[in-house]
Order: sequence, then structure tokens, then C-alpha cells
Amino acid sequence: MTITYGLIDALEKVENESKGEKAKIICKAQVTELIFEEGKVIGVKYMHKKKEYHEYGVVVLTTGGFAADFGKDSLLMKYRPDLGSFATTNGPHCTGDGLKMTSKIGGDLVDMEWIQVHPTGLINPKDPNNKVKWLAAEALRGCG
Repeated sequence: MTITYGLIDALEKVENESKGEKAKIICKAQVTELIFEEGKVIGVKYMHKKKEYHEYGVVVLTTGGFAADFGKDSLLMKYRPDLGSFATTNGPHCTGDGLKMTSKIGGDLVDMEWIQVHPTGLINPKDPNNKVKWLAAEALRGCG
């Protein structure tokens, strides 16, 4: 987390010093589409407070996992159907949306079959069939 907090601090500094011209932080927004023209990504469409916005400029796409992707267009089932019956320790937000947006405009996805499986997920006794589990190692370590 130290690296993550350092990156956030650096980005906030760029935003503040440039008065939002070089970087703009928008919290609790969901990117829904990459704006793609003439072979280049030139911006993003996103939802914020139930309204759609378009933002143009350089796009740095950082995306997490997809092992909680149980939808009809599941990347998990496309690349590793043998893991489809397993539970996941990914949060329910890990549905590969950034990967899907990249693929939609023709971007290459590589090494998608390499999925780490943790054998130690904690089961909630009140909801034992939930496919999303807590990673036991994280829960046991707590804050340190």
C-alpha cells in the first residue's frame, strides 16, 4: 500500500499544481467506454452521479482482475472455463471492465489464462455458497 499511497500523493500534487490542467481526479466514477478515433484512444466516456461525461486527452488505463466476472460475457469462462466453478477472493468489482473495453476497440489481451488460485478462502457461515470469499491470508494478517 505504501507504493499506492505514494502514487496517489504524486497525482494529487500534479492535479493541484496544474489546477486540473494536467490531471483531474474524479472519485466514484465508472468509465464505460474508450473513445477511439483513427486508430487512437483519445479519451473516455464515464458515468458520475448518474450523468455521462466525455473526457478527452491522454488515457492511462490501469485495470484489475476479472475473477469475479460471472456475467454472460465472462472473461473467466472465455479464458479459463475450468475455473468457473471455483469461488474467488477477488472483490465483486473485479469483472474485467477495463480489459473488455480494450478488447472492444481491438486491443490485444495477453496471458489471460494465467490466473492465480488461492486455496485459502474464508467461508462466511451465514452465506456459505457465496462465490466471493475473503482471502484467508489477508484476513489472518489483519493490519500488519
